[in-house]
Amino acid sequence: MREYTPFESLMREMMSQFFEDVVRTREQGTSTRAARLPVDVWITDDAVILEASLPGVQPENVDVTFDGDTLIINATLPEPDVQGKSVLRERYHGPVHRALTLDIPVDTDRAEAVFKNGVLRLTIPRADKARTRKIQVKVG
Repeated sequence: MREYTPFESLMREMMSQFFEDVVRTREQGTSTRAARLPVDVWITDDAVILEASLPGVQPENVDVTFDGDTLIINATLPEPDVQGKSVLRERYHGPVHRALTLDIPVDTDRAEAVFKNGVLRLTIPRADKARTRKIQVKVG
């Protein structure tokens, strides 16, 4: 059993993203790469909760999959439907991708994805063996 350290988890995620980008770049050659989808993640006693903003995306165009202990999200942020000359473009439009390795055992069969007001919220229940539980100490 290892002690959880946020720094180690962050470094693992950053290295994973780096190598994933390298592999994806080689696989796709000169084709357009997906931007990294920013997410917020919370861990509760019962679940891992993730939120991602996907403005303008239709729920049927969001792909959420698990590959072993890795959560993968893919979508495409649509181009605005506006006629005229663009004078300032700060928002990204195009494919987005995120792959997160979950270090906590989860029950992917009971995972739920809800899309509301352009925000994707995933609730992934923790596996029973990963839930926090208190053990009573008895006098022996």
